[in-house]
Amino acid sequence: MKLERWIVTICLTLIASTVSSCVGSPESERSQPSAPPKIYGEWLIRVKPDKGAQYDQLIEEKGLPLFHAAGGRMVGWWKTLVGNLYEHVTIWEYDDMAGFEKAIQFLGPNEKFAEFVKLRDPLLDGEDSRFMALSSSGSSPALPERANFVIHEIHRVPLIRIPQYMSFMRSVGLDLLEKHGFDVAGPFETAIGTWSEVTYIIGFRSLTERDRLIRDFLAHEDGAIYVGRVRELAPDITTRLLYPAPFTK
Repeated sequence: MKLERWIVTICLTLIASTVSSCVGSPESERSQPSAPPKIYGEWLIRVKPDKGAQYDQLIEEKGLPLFHAAGGRMVGWWKTLVGNLYEHVTIWEYDDMAGFEKAIQFLGPNEKFAEFVKLRDPLLDGEDSRFMALSSSGSSPALPERANFVIHEIHRVPLIRIPQYMSFMRSVGLDLLEKHGFDVAGPFETAIGTWSEVTYIIGFRSLTERDRLIRDFLAHEDGAIYVGRVRELAPDITTRLLYPAPFTK
């Protein structure tokens, strides 16, 4: 019984947090109705080691035109510089899940898409996907993201700590990062996938700029505040370094 009550408490806390972040206060809702949150589909694509150039050409010539025609708005398509070197990361924006459903309905019976899939599948070792929603007060990504390098960062937060974590990021954390020159899109909360994952996209003009910003931030008292609180609430963090795939240029 104690376990059941604990689970119910977590679920009610998460529901209350989600409702408050999406609805806001009655006064703000009356004065400025909020737009429905955009949905972001993320695909992790593992390309066979000897098929990289062939895959790039196929995406440029046949894939991107189809995905755009289906109504997706590309945030970015990146290759991995530090991480799984044969994995691509691509993120697409849709108005909502209904918008993604329209994309499926467009591509499903499309003969050109069937031809594309037939050529693509033999080039892959696997593919994973999930959907994310931009958190309340989060920063929207550029369409498309133009940074020369991107840190793709996932904070894994125990579900019971999600409300505390999001409260800190909204009221303190994001402001500290912006104050110290970081170009951050997010936080993105998981809509379909692993609920404990909160994702950020951090853009840099160069790796030299990245090193300088991090060094200066950690040397400042603001860095100690940010790192200390994030470590407390998100005990598991994964980062990867990405760069734009050549066909996005």
